[in-house]
Amino acid sequence: MIGYLLYPRGYCYGVKRIANMMEQVLKLYNSVYLIEDIVKNKIFMDSVQAKGAIKVSSIDDIPDGSAIIFSTRGISPKILKKEEDKQLTIIDATCPVIKDLQNKVIAKADAGYAIILIGNRAHQEISTLFALVDNSAVYIVNSEIDIDLLPNLEDKKVAYFTQTSLFPGNVEKIIDSLKSNIPHIEPGGESNNNICAETLDRQKVITEIADKIDLLIVLGDALSANAMSLVHTGEASGVKRVVRIDSQTSIQKDILDDVSQFALVSSNSVSETVIKDVENSLQNLAGIEYVAYPTPTN
Repeated sequence: MIGYLLYPRGYCYGVKRIANMMEQVLKLYNSVYLIEDIVKNKIFMDSVQAKGAIKVSSIDDIPDGSAIIFSTRGISPKILKKEEDKQLTIIDATCPVIKDLQNKVIAKADAGYAIILIGNRAHQEISTLFALVDNSAVYIVNSEIDIDLLPNLEDKKVAYFTQTSLFPGNVEKIIDSLKSNIPHIEPGGESNNNICAETLDRQKVITEIADKIDLLIVLGDALSANAMSLVHTGEASGVKRVVRIDSQTSIQKDILDDVSQFALVSSNSVSETVIKDVENSLQNLAGIEYVAYPTPTN
């Protein structure tokens, strides 16, 4: 049996950055508080809480003068106001890719554009973007149906931005519909969408290898948008069977039944340690020849 190990894999830059920041913060402060999952991965969150991070339900539960760290997905200015009142030390771990997106959205709003945000309105990345420009004309579109609910924007400059962790196939359909309904709409950035390059790279290798495999195993949390985008990529690429797992503990004994070739891909918030554990657990189920894909160049 051939098992393709898809690259890139492991933590993306933003998750590596927040993991390193958390290590340093825990050394500097006796108590570090969280009001959210700073990374959408239960294994990651269990790890940082075991090392001393304290998760609470709201800022009101944090003692005055404490340190608080925020997620890769950004901080709402409304939350920042509460922090000022409690004199908290703020550690902003917003992913640089998302920070760049925020700056572009703010710049377009300041230039008088109506802003259309393509993404899940419940996702913190989108809700934070909305809050950053809530004094402007800003609208959230999660599907083509939402486009029918937009006001008449014929007399306004309009720019669209996309959530960084989406599945491109869905995004492109929405963008095409927006362009049909609002012909003068502009992309807010240099490219047609704002999907993170590393997320796109992981999706790309799935599409390249889809016709060679019987099974795609996606390693990532069910609450991770980029993990679910990998699942959708596999399904849209015609892979016969796509299975998402959290870790080696969620591997079913029959996962490799009737499989001759499979691929293993990790979401951006899965550590190399967890990936290796999954590889070893799968190897215990069947004789597997692992092959790196794409083939390393050095």
